Amino acid sequence: MKLLLIEDDQPTGSILAELLTAQHYRVSLATDGQMGLELAREFTYDLIVLDVSLPKLDGLSVCKQLRAEGYQCPILLLTANASSNERVMGLDAGANDYVVKPFDPPELLARVRALLRRDVAATSVLTWENVQLDTVSNEVTCNGESLRFTHKEYCLLELFLLNPKRIFSRSALLDRLWDFAEPPGEETVSTHIKCLRQKLKAAGAADLIETVYGLGYRLRTPAQAVDPPVLASTGKQREVALQKAVTITSKVWNKYQDKILAQVMVIETAAQALTIAQLSPADRQHAHQEAHKLAGSLGIFGFMAGSQLAQELEALLQPAVTLTAVQVQHIAKLSASLRQMLEQPQPTSSTVETSASAPLILIIDDDLMLAERVRIEAIAWGLRVEVATDLIVARKAIAQSPPHVILLDLNFPGAENGLMLLRELMQRSPKIPVLAFTGQGDLASRLEVVRLGGSIFLQKPLPTYEILKAVTDVLHQTQVSHHNRVLVVDDGEIAANLTHRLQPLGVEVTGLSDPQQFWQVLTATMPNLLLLDLEMPGFDGVELCQAVRSAPEWQRLPILFLSAHTAAAAIERAFTAGADDYLSKAMTATELVTRIIHRLKRSGFQTE
Repeated sequence: MKLLLIEDDQPTGSILAELLTAQHYRVSLATDGQMGLELAREFTYDLIVLDVSLPKLDGLSVCKQLRAEGYQCPILLLTANASSNERVMGLDAGANDYVVKPFDPPELLARVRALLRRDVAATSVLTWENVQLDTVSNEVTCNGESLRFTHKEYCLLELFLLNPKRIFSRSALLDRLWDFAEPPGEETVSTHIKCLRQKLKAAGAADLIETVYGLGYRLRTPAQAVDPPVLASTGKQREVALQKAVTITSKVWNKYQDKILAQVMVIETAAQALTIAQLSPADRQHAHQEAHKLAGSLGIFGFMAGSQLAQELEALLQPAVTLTAVQVQHIAKLSASLRQMLEQPQPTSSTVETSASAPLILIIDDDLMLAERVRIEAIAWGLRVEVATDLIVARKAIAQSPPHVILLDLNFPGAENGLMLLRELMQRSPKIPVLAFTGQGDLASRLEVVRLGGSIFLQKPLPTYEILKAVTDVLHQTQVSHHNRVLVVDDGEIAANLTHRLQPLGVEVTGLSDPQQFWQVLTATMPNLLLLDLEMPGFDGVELCQAVRSAPEWQRLPILFLSAHTAAAAIERAFTAGADDYLSKAMTATELVTRIIHRLKRSGFQTE
């Protein structure tokens, strides 16, 4: 299969090219949109992997122009923008699928395979009589015995098996399987087909390639023409493919680590210039571009936290953003943290053997095929999965080994259903986050899940990636909650005083005097408690409280007001907006600290 990869970021393009080549795909690489468009017009490809942010011509424009010209090849878009609007634009432009950077390499390869086999049987194993080719493990067997082929021989065999009724001329095979830059003569095709035939014959297979004189070659009709069995790849096969991806990722990381650290240096230099107000617009734009590239590439190498840091830096370094002194300091801290992270050994969370300490997902669902699909894909996410097919087994599993998160179907045969178990789980201490995953999408079911305390409502069917993304988001929120962070929004000295008193108790305090930057700081610090002054320049505390309560992810964040106003009307406004408590600035510092610690403990957090 011949693929066109259009990607301008060198590390990302290199790792993608090597991963795809290792799967026996023939890859042509274009480093800008115009070059990619010209190659797509000139040569025949089975799939285009297309980045959205490209020099000369962006990916969406490339996609639109190709589709306007009647181009039928599947197109897989890559982008660092995860917004739903960006997805809609990509699909409307004519893309067949959409992957957000940073992505997990095995997941990208799975999406490539899915697009390439959209017109053939939904199976990873291609069968012709006693010959089988597994597109996941790249293994070819005959009568159960493994065969060894060269790269070109494998590609020829796969091409014929995927196109059983098509006649390929020698020139067409050259175009599909050989590099356009150095095309050999047509006799090379005949030589490779001869070698392929000889190896299959020696292994006990019949001649599966038929010569159509004057036209070319095609797959011979089997002696006993039957529908090929639909065989799912085994967990072992996926582990082999994953191990291959890990090896390639490590190799490419070693090659490009210095280049990536040089990109970080650009951001560090910009941060230093910002501290003395001497960063030029051109240098800021350059730093913003480097942060954008790092946000998309670091997660591919296993540095998911690094990608998140780069995303924060990208947002802060946008030319249109006016930075406060707090934000300038935050940029310096983020860039330093990013360098420290990348100078450590490459993460190994994507290794085949999932650690026994990895987060455990309990899937409570009688759909075994779905559960197995999630279990296999979870390996690449560094997660463990156990499956319970009924509620009785689920209760025993939770009692014996409490999971970190539960994926719960609502429908089970019999008198009991998933909502009954959810009600029990919400009375349990400590609570386990529960994601409802069901075909019931009616409003009554959604409201009941929310009322009982479910974390997320997912409606079937849903791609495995989306399921695991929701699970990891919930796990991340749970992990963050084990730290004690207090955000103080006040234009006075309260934050400094609280830092002095709370830090020895293991509580991190972030002060913010400019409410204009509130939402950026809130999402960056992920506090466990919010302390608001009632009156501040620009916004008042009540407005900020209302904004927080309007966001689903902050519904349970404890919010305390601290104000010199003691009038009943002011207190009523605060509680109406969603406050948990209203404190007077007249109280002593010791009493204030005690109230904060008490509120943190009531919310389930621990102080040192």
